[in-house]
Amino acid sequence: MIKLICPRCMKPVPVADDFAGREVTCPSCMKPFDVPPRYTPAVLPEPAAPAPEPPPALAAAPAPPAAPPPGPPMPPTPPAAPPGYVQPVPVAPAAPAAVPALPGYTEARGITISPRVVAWLPAVLLTVVFVSLFFRWVGSYYGGHPAHSQSPWQAMFGSVSRNFELEQNMPGRGAWIDKVSADWRVMFPYLVLLLVALAFAWADRLAPGLDPSRLPRRVAGVWPWRKVVVGVAAGLGFSLIAAQVSSGFGMERAIRRHVSEDPNLVKAREAAANSPAALAKVENDERAELRKYELERTWWQDLGLYCSAGAVLAVLLSAALDRRGNKPPPRLLLHY
Repeated sequence: MIKLICPRCMKPVPVADDFAGREVTCPSCMKPFDVPPRYTPAVLPEPAAPAPEPPPALAAAPAPPAAPPPGPPMPPTPPAAPPGYVQPVPVAPAAPAAVPALPGYTEARGITISPRVVAWLPAVLLTVVFVSLFFRWVGSYYGGHPAHSQSPWQAMFGSVSRNFELEQNMPGRGAWIDKVSADWRVMFPYLVLLLVALAFAWADRLAPGLDPSRLPRRVAGVWPWRKVVVGVAAGLGFSLIAAQVSSGFGMERAIRRHVSEDPNLVKAREAAANSPAALAKVENDERAELRKYELERTWWQDLGLYCSAGAVLAVLLSAALDRRGNKPPPRLLLHY
């Protein structure tokens, strides 16, 4: 166990030996810092002493016999270790432990949930949601091509994209467009919440160690709670957009209203007021008339809703992983 001092809040932080040379999160201030790598002492060998030069030969003395070639230099004797010093035993990197299979299964596979990857998910998913708002979420089609369509931005102002050539072949020929109402009461708060969540999510990723004293006073007070702000804003935004999709955008409601106010259907409904069987037939005729508009919701709407829900879940999962402190990341196991 290594005992360190957090450079952020200056509080003691116990760290397991396995986290040497890695990044950990302080359990007090929830800010990351690097753990120094493990120290392994090494003794450097002394350089070999140069061979002494032979004395000059005397003229009258006979030449000495040729000396044998010098052998390999002897390794220098290492210095004595200080009292109490114990040579550390090198530790080989541990191989990933095999996941034991449960009784009755032969194989097991696991996926590690990385806290770093989870921390990036809210910013990425909310960005995808913001981009999807510029594409059509609902449309009225003719021959597989959109004659009328509406995006969330258009729904806020009550506008509709029109293909005038295809509109001539549609039932009603666009007579319902004047009945499209603006959805700003829901869409405007939703867009504000989305932008707030998106801004704080990217700020948390791009500047996690930012000093709050450098921020404006109002933002500095909220900065330590930035993840809470992202979670609350994303959750409320998802509730608003889900409610809007459930009730239908202005274009959808206008087409349904136009069909229900058809004079022939109104007369038939009044005539069948006292007959449940006749009223069921009128409702079936109304659904058949509505199907002529081929009103559909696009995959952009599905993408926006799924990413909104995924961003909320990612914030909750990131908060749960932060509370684990220095524990190993969790794993998902599949036994088969």
